[in-house]
Amino acid sequence: MRREGWRGAWTVLVAVLAASFPAPSLAEEATRLDPIVVTATRIEQKVSEQASAVSVVTREEIEGKSPVVAGDVLQGIPGVDVQRSGSAGNRENIKIRGGLGTQTLVLIDGFPVNSPTLGEFDVSSLPVDGFDRIEVVRGTQSALYGSNAMTGVVNFLPRKGEMGRQYGAGASGGSHNTLTWKGFGQGAGERGNLHLGANGFESDGIVENDDTSLASFLGSGEVETGGWGRLHAIVLTTDQEKGIPVDFGTPRDLNHELTRRGFLAGARWEMFASEAIAVTASGSVFDEFFHDRDPADPGEVFPFEYDDTTKTRKTILGLQARFAAGRRSTTFLGFEYQKDRGTDTLLSNYGDTVLASSTYNRSVYLQEELRIGAGTGVSLGARLDGNSEAGTEFNPKVAVFQEIPGTGARVRAAAGRGFRVPTLSEKSDPFIGNPSLSPEVAVSWEAGADVVTFHGKGRISATWFYQDFRDLIQFDGTVPGSAGFGELRNVGKAFSRGVEAEADAELLPEVSLLLTYTYTDTWDAANQRRILGIPEHRGTLSLLLHPSPRWEGRIDWRAESDQLDAPPNGGDLRRPGYARVDLFTRYRWEVAGGDFREVSLVGKVQNLFDRTYEERKGFPSPGFHFLLGAEVKI
Repeated sequence: MRREGWRGAWTVLVAVLAASFPAPSLAEEATRLDPIVVTATRIEQKVSEQASAVSVVTREEIEGKSPVVAGDVLQGIPGVDVQRSGSAGNRENIKIRGGLGTQTLVLIDGFPVNSPTLGEFDVSSLPVDGFDRIEVVRGTQSALYGSNAMTGVVNFLPRKGEMGRQYGAGASGGSHNTLTWKGFGQGAGERGNLHLGANGFESDGIVENDDTSLASFLGSGEVETGGWGRLHAIVLTTDQEKGIPVDFGTPRDLNHELTRRGFLAGARWEMFASEAIAVTASGSVFDEFFHDRDPADPGEVFPFEYDDTTKTRKTILGLQARFAAGRRSTTFLGFEYQKDRGTDTLLSNYGDTVLASSTYNRSVYLQEELRIGAGTGVSLGARLDGNSEAGTEFNPKVAVFQEIPGTGARVRAAAGRGFRVPTLSEKSDPFIGNPSLSPEVAVSWEAGADVVTFHGKGRISATWFYQDFRDLIQFDGTVPGSAGFGELRNVGKAFSRGVEAEADAELLPEVSLLLTYTYTDTWDAANQRRILGIPEHRGTLSLLLHPSPRWEGRIDWRAESDQLDAPPNGGDLRRPGYARVDLFTRYRWEVAGGDFREVSLVGKVQNLFDRTYEERKGFPSPGFHFLLGAEVKI
């Protein structure tokens, strides 16, 4: 379809939806579920009180999709691209509004986990059963979070223990010899709570050497400290063994293997001096270990054999003071220290290299949340970062929202600046690294509107955005570089602009409809083409079913237009568009007086019509596949 056709269809769709839902009264609007979020402003506020575009994946949505890893529940969020390089367990990064994975900051319980060497966080080894919700804030957020928050922030927030004690376990099996298992224990009392969980995933994959083995543990808890404070802590471990069936130069690699381990420990101590003043001290350590092994394949004429071991550590210390001057003003002043360290030992048939490097960052940020009147809010923020390798960066942001009385509608707008410091690898790679690299920069604008409709049972949200990327780090073959054939330089310029929209409505007490759509127009000025890996059109249509209190189901139709990509073994850059249908269901029994409190049967069928497609060019995606299982709570 021509671009004008898509724009026309979108305009008609919004007009029809807006005209068909009557505006609610203020009382009816108050009954609408309004999730509480913390990522956008670092304090708990309703989504309706945010000036930025925010999406929340709730606990109910996580359970409804029976996900294996994080990417399974992030599909369909407006403005967000999560594309998997093949089957579950293969590489999967989060991109927002036309940016790259390195330009999205990923947090786990508020602690950053982007890799010091790669710059991004691969969510393919992150199970999500232990998380309560996932918050996605779109647009530049460097004024609050610093480097990598150029296009947005994704925060995975863990489950909390509930009053009493409860234990549970579950297992599922299905296509491709897939097996998943999980277990948890949780409880809470007057002074604190604790939630512990473990997950596992095993699969043969869809082609030879596509096997995955993944195990994880997630524990989080809180305890009151002396009646004037609260201590929160989290521990996460992941252990993945993965066959790599497709790599550069080998369309079907039979012996490429990857071992990946992660460990996160973090703590946050919040102390209340009074109702108006609070001080929070926090700290975290995130370690990752990669062992990448690729011997020569049979028949390779010019093999590149290597054994590569990478170790990284990210250490962060923070101190934040919060002052609330009544209901109208909340002020934050924060200080952070971050140290990134990485080592890489590469043994290959073309020579061996050993690299070790580190960088540290000191920052101070100031945030003011103003509530000028009923339904009017202003957010002002600025952050100053001093990096040992990239120098000083100043990033401001301003955002406003205004409710329109009596209509159930509000309008909002935001503008800000974001940046990303070069990774350790980009500066020190022995072949194309450049120690003189500067930070990448993005300036973004957005404006949107949200309308509660259909007597509080429907909602429409739309946002226009524009992002201007400057000083992008790209390979430049016109200069010799250290190896004589080019190097990374700050030569890239690009933009992305578009519209992201979402609408949902309760058609019947048992049936709800959810529609999301994203239009993204991008341009890479340095290469004179669209930004790679970003489809122009993307959307989902979901039918949510609750035939009875025990039974719930979901039908998802997902479609993407074509995109330009970077196939690992050359060829046409165009990846064709695709559409697929997925089914999810859960049936629960609540048992009174027995050993089990609840028993559930769960199932899902993905790619129902067995379509042949690729999310990333050169990496085949699974055809029809299913997973069936059971869960118990004690």
